[in-house]
Amino acid sequence: MGAGGGRGGDGGFESAGCLISGLVDAPLAPGGRGAGGEGEGGCGRTCSSKLPPLPNPSPTGVEGLEPGWSARLNLRFEAREVLGSSRTVMTERNHFGPLRILKPLYPEGHDICHGVIVHPPGGIVAGDSLAIDICVDENANALITTPGMQKWYRSSGKQASADTQLRVADGASLEWMPQETMVFDGAWAEQVLDITLAPGARLFGWEMLCLGRTTRGERFTTGEFRQRIRLVHRGEETGQGAPMWRESMILRGDDPLMTSALGMRGLPVIATAWIVFPPEAQDSATLLGEIRVVLNDAPLAAASSPEPGLIVMKAIGDSPETVRNLLIAVWSKIRMQVIGRKPELPRIWST
Repeated sequence: MGAGGGRGGDGGFESAGCLISGLVDAPLAPGGRGAGGEGEGGCGRTCSSKLPPLPNPSPTGVEGLEPGWSARLNLRFEAREVLGSSRTVMTERNHFGPLRILKPLYPEGHDICHGVIVHPPGGIVAGDSLAIDICVDENANALITTPGMQKWYRSSGKQASADTQLRVADGASLEWMPQETMVFDGAWAEQVLDITLAPGARLFGWEMLCLGRTTRGERFTTGEFRQRIRLVHRGEETGQGAPMWRESMILRGDDPLMTSALGMRGLPVIATAWIVFPPEAQDSATLLGEIRVVLNDAPLAAASSPEPGLIVMKAIGDSPETVRNLLIAVWSKIRMQVIGRKPELPRIWST
């Protein structure tokens, strides 16, 4: 996949307009935690930082108040021994504002907990800010998804934002599988995803963007959407973050790269997926080969292994369903090798 602009010093591809990040790694410093936890946990960090302000009393704004609501959600998963067997338990569930998680679900047994994050308003408007912080402690296993797409509505002038931080400890696994983000024409928004992993952590994660309401024939021709994604490994001894992957993307509706063959090619959907595992537990080249077999029939998708224990996949397409099904096919192919379980789709997707 192509990129606009020059190669930055941090390894990302940036231009003054549209940016499609290449399959490259770059340095990053680790971030903080979300609200709620006290002290150190298996994730090696406290669960609080970058908290949004308290919500304004009126979502439409009154004199002296800016429009927009803030919300935050903090989750923690721990492994507990229950009647001689391991059970992943949600030990922290703090929320403020319109962000919730359904009760812990165990469709695959007690060793892995499924969590479904819901945003009752159904969309993000100008001035809104969301913050999600998830910790998966040592030897715990969690799969997090959403019941439907996240919508970013047309802006009246203020920026909306969402900040998600994920931390996975040694021996733990996290599958981060939210449904797609739909960006309405005229939206002005920023999305940040920070992932911190211990050396023995395992991750399968994705982010999907749909630019415009494609079923209505809408295209993203005005507005701006910024996305920053960073992955770091937390050192065993120092606790400091070592770079794994960093990318920044600036999508502006009027940028020529939105339709260029070097950019989005006029296609409305773009996705990135990451697979992280201990290098000694799985051969990266073998796993990469299996993923590329799945991608053989998808000419606008590619996978790369920037370093042992990390595989990154990129795809663009003409519909959310096409790209989502491709990601699910990759997940189904490699879940046993990386997570140690047969593929079983979240039940919420069928309701």
